[in-house]
Amino acid sequence: MISISPHERPITSAWLPATILVLFILLFFPNDLAAQGQPVETASHLPVALWFIGAGVLGLVMAYGIMRNRTRTRAEKQSTEQATKTLYTKENRDRAASG
Repeated sequence: MISISPHERPITSAWLPATILVLFILLFFPNDLAAQGQPVETASHLPVALWFIGAGVLGLVMAYGIMRNRTRTRAEKQSTEQATKTLYTKENRDRAASG
């Protein structure tokens, strides 16, 4: 019996996932793809256009809201800092009381 060292073995393990993928794709590939022909227009393009317009308006509104709320006033920053300090103090006091 002849033994083959690991660096001389054919690379079959790398082909296995690719083979499985190709077989999976071919399994779900339609057989009559060439016979389908050109797509037929059966409906209006208005709903699709409204979706795109709605997505564009939503994106603009979100961008406007982000740009408007990006900066905070000095009073808002101070109130946020004070609320954070108060919360940390309360958590430390609760931890000391329970521990």
